Amino acid sequence: MSLIARFEEIAENLFTGMFRKKVTRLQPVLIAKELVKVMLRHKQVSISQVYVPNIYRVFLHSSDWSPLASFGDAFLIELSKYLFAEGERNGFTFLTKPAVELHADDTVNPREMFIEVDFDDSVEIAWEEDDDDESQVWHDRTNIFRSAMVQEPDIMSETSGRKSEYYLEVIEGINSGAAFTLEKEEIYIGRHFQCELVIQDQEVSRRHIKISKSEEDWFLDDLGSTNGTFVNGQRITRLVLSPGDRIQIGQTVLTLHHQKV
Repeated sequence: MSLIARFEEIAENLFTGMFRKKVTRLQPVLIAKELVKVMLRHKQVSISQVYVPNIYRVFLHSSDWSPLASFGDAFLIELSKYLFAEGERNGFTFLTKPAVELHADDTVNPREMFIEVDFDDSVEIAWEEDDDDESQVWHDRTNIFRSAMVQEPDIMSETSGRKSEYYLEVIEGINSGAAFTLEKEEIYIGRHFQCELVIQDQEVSRRHIKISKSEEDWFLDDLGSTNGTFVNGQRITRLVLSPGDRIQIGQTVLTLHHQKV
């Protein structure tokens, strides 16, 4: 039996019964088909190869996400193997074996999905031979089930390990009191659960602002947000931040702090 046919059989055995009573939920096989469509749309043609993304982030409404999450990595691995088989069948090249992440995001409508892709050759995947089957089983550390409903965003808490001299503090809004250390040189802030700093404010855009470091300065860029970005009461598109600046996005206000370590 082909890998694709085996995936369809496994998906039906695992999931069809679960969805039979609640047919209004998103069918898992539709996720597989949509992933292939997205892969085809994002192919890149080079001189001798046709490259396709190897990272796929699928965002679902929590009502569609929850039943799938109970199956753990099994579903993600099958999706990844399905993508790999389809890519090989079309003669495409992956930078690494494809990895699939599944996220809960209630900004996505029920029975719909939002898929982001990326090309990343740093993904580490180990293959293992299966003695009982001619196929290969592989495990990917980037396979992720992430729920926005059952856990607080990790980036809204104090980061462990080394400390930066600069950090942001939320002083007004739903996440008031949270602090975020600026350890990366580029930080995205918004409602999207892929952002480094997630703000649970409905007036904040999915990707609202970016803060990036250039030498000793921190730059703030508005990313075309719907409601705009204000620093010390003035609407801005780009500026250099200084300690004590008040950054307002939606109903949330953050301030930049500097501490000597």
